[in-house]
Amino acid sequence: MFFTKEQVRKINRIFRTAYHSGRSVLFEHEVYGLLDVIGLQTPRFKFIASPEELDALSLNQFGPYVMIKVVSREIVHKAKAGGVKRVRNEEIRFIRFMIHEMAKEISGEGTGAAKPRIEGFLITEYLAHTQSLGNEVMMGIKEDPAFGPVLMMSKGGDDAEFFSKYYDAANLFLPPLDHAYALEMVKTLKIRRKFEETGHPEYLDYYARALSLLSQLAYQYSFVAGEKPAFIIQALDINPFVITKDNRFVAIDGFAEFIPTSANTKTIPEIRVKNLEGFFKPTGVAVIGVSSTPGKLNLARNIAQLLHDMNREDLCLLNPKGGEIHIGGESYPLYESLSHYEKMEKKGVELVVYAAPKEYLIDFLKSLPRRGGPKAVILIPGIPSEMDNKEFQRQIDQAKPRSTRIIGPNCMGVYFAPESRIKGVNTLFIEEERLEIRPSRFRNTLLLTQSGAFSVTALDQFQNEGIFKAVVSFGNKYDVNITDLLAFFAKNKQIEVIAIYIEGLDPGEGRQFFQIAGKIRKPVIVYKAGKTVAGAKAAASHTASMSGSYDVFRAACRQAGVILAENIEEHSNYVRIFSLLNHRRPARKTVAGVVNAGFESTVGADELIHLEQATLGPGTLSRLKKINTFGLADTGSPFLDISPMADDRMYADFVEALLQDDQVGSVFVAIVPHTVTLKTSPELCHDPDGLANLLVDLGRKYEKPMVVSVNAGQYYQEFISILESNGLPVYKDIRSAIKSLDQFVTYHLV
Repeated sequence: MFFTKEQVRKINRIFRTAYHSGRSVLFEHEVYGLLDVIGLQTPRFKFIASPEELDALSLNQFGPYVMIKVVSREIVHKAKAGGVKRVRNEEIRFIRFMIHEMAKEISGEGTGAAKPRIEGFLITEYLAHTQSLGNEVMMGIKEDPAFGPVLMMSKGGDDAEFFSKYYDAANLFLPPLDHAYALEMVKTLKIRRKFEETGHPEYLDYYARALSLLSQLAYQYSFVAGEKPAFIIQALDINPFVITKDNRFVAIDGFAEFIPTSANTKTIPEIRVKNLEGFFKPTGVAVIGVSSTPGKLNLARNIAQLLHDMNREDLCLLNPKGGEIHIGGESYPLYESLSHYEKMEKKGVELVVYAAPKEYLIDFLKSLPRRGGPKAVILIPGIPSEMDNKEFQRQIDQAKPRSTRIIGPNCMGVYFAPESRIKGVNTLFIEEERLEIRPSRFRNTLLLTQSGAFSVTALDQFQNEGIFKAVVSFGNKYDVNITDLLAFFAKNKQIEVIAIYIEGLDPGEGRQFFQIAGKIRKPVIVYKAGKTVAGAKAAASHTASMSGSYDVFRAACRQAGVILAENIEEHSNYVRIFSLLNHRRPARKTVAGVVNAGFESTVGADELIHLEQATLGPGTLSRLKKINTFGLADTGSPFLDISPMADDRMYADFVEALLQDDQVGSVFVAIVPHTVTLKTSPELCHDPDGLANLLVDLGRKYEKPMVVSVNAGQYYQEFISILESNGLPVYKDIRSAIKSLDQFVTYHLV
């Protein structure tokens, strides 16, 4: 809890008063009350129910001008409705007259339009300030269904939404933030330069303090709070906070929406890792729906074949008609049920893969023993057509054994690479001839994906590298979800990189993802589909309309240290470098490279973000001159263009010179392999003195991160496969290589 019992009592009283009057919104002066309680400055004000309540004594507390604002639960944007005016604080009768005129204008007398209910007027002091950039800032809170409370900061004023949409997107943070972290965040904003140049760095601290206190309010009054609050803030806007001419930081407008906690239906899902080992290291695997008819298309038989190929000797194949099937020259009986198998073989089953027709799925789950049943079930088919998702979940709840975990429905299941004493699992039902998963010493990556097709394309794309230790296609997430799997694999030492493809997050699941991912000390690389569907919409709250669901997801990833890819190609590029170079650490942000086409040197330099061009040491420059017998490269530049005349040995010597330079943190090699001086053709690329094997040798000899780009087509895939299968990250163009290297170095050093 961030606030004292007395502060909580005062905050609750403000919400309770509004709620008991039939409102789910706070009036502006009630928002002032909230801010006062948590320690943020607000204007002096007076609320009056009618102009006649205004007295000269109360006006004396204000300066030469006052602001008049209408108070109405039906009017959100007061300025647009004519409900905000600045008047000179001289004659009380004039001020009363102005209030009456405002009421007439708002009520639309003579127009026949519906009249909003006016519940009073707010008289506040006028705070002199400039509207220059940075002197007005908007801060707000919104509730995101997946992530809970989100804090927003943007340029303030009437054009805040326009500015956020067309000039500079709002800054989003997930509460709570302490003051130190908030200050660290605001010091990254562009506005800091103005404050530093004008001699007011303390303004950043104004921002940070307000962000920190608002974040604590947002968190404590949300469904994600550790201690259940009396009310939940759904939206809160302060637009704007202003820096006054006497250097105060004051909130001059406020709006809030709330609900009682009793009306909330969202919670953070519980992390459940019990029995998840049944999916990956089971003793006894049953496949349901195996056909005995040769030549018939049958997913269950494909799965049985894959498990047989992993040398599993504990397979139980089920078909209610019985019979037998031959796989790989071995005969397997088809059991009518699990109980029949266990009775005949005296063995139990920990993993069940259901690949039979979906209309029999519920009945099958009902047939499982209530006690001592399987630890894990994978549901390959989707939801029966006669049911909606809610009814399907209800029936599974009633049918399945309580302790049994379920992946799916509508998924491809799991792949888990075999270990010395563990056979491994593969339920992805793609025949090995179509999708070969080769053993590799580089297996260190976990892929979690909501899409089965994504898992197949990823495995196919990385066939040469063989980086995946485990793949989970979890489908519709009836039971096992992303956060369960993250928590389960987080401490697995064989998993060094986590790659994730997400399509959607359930209520509260985003917050759980944020909390778990932020604690994982290994690269987590995420691509989220559906980002073009706008989550932001027209709303009473500026904050809600200025940030969509993907904006929140991006902010959560940034804050948790998750590497977010903006497209599928970027995702695979990042996975490649982090998986293959995981044990290599850059010592500095400097980079140098060797290319045999001048344009790639230029493009590579253009793509540097955090990377910096290295300054080569005198020893390196001297060595380069000796290597450069043909005068091929400008050795004064760290991006060496050695032209198409360089042969394999010279190419490798240039690369090694850069790898040996202590001033070079990482190296890129860009190859246009079409030149006749290089052994890159299918007939020559395997030669020990060919460029591919020379680069592989350098990759083994030096720990410095190195990436390769090969700008070529299908003819040179054999050349590329040598590099890939020996652990060098290879990219199809220099831009992808440099951008991936930049991300890798940034993660480890910045």
